[in-house]
Amino acid sequence: MTIKKTAAPVLAHRNGQKTEHWKLLTPILPLLRAAVKTAAVTLGIYILAAVAALNIPALVGGVLVLNALLGAWFALDEEVAT
Repeated sequence: MTIKKTAAPVLAHRNGQKTEHWKLLTPILPLLRAAVKTAAVTLGIYILAAVAALNIPALVGGVLVLNALLGAWFALDEEVAT
């Protein structure tokens, strides 16, 4: 018995295929990008305030959240380029 194996839907981006969920978000992508950019700038100001106050836990937490926001920002910009 041979079973035909198919790729998981997660791997649909390989070989130039795009997933369908970005097509649903196309009208609101500019708004998402603006929201992420605003949150990243606001978080940058928060990190500066944490440095000024020598608040190390807030600084570490802010940097971790900023990393996630910048990842989302570049993921949204990548969809524009393709």
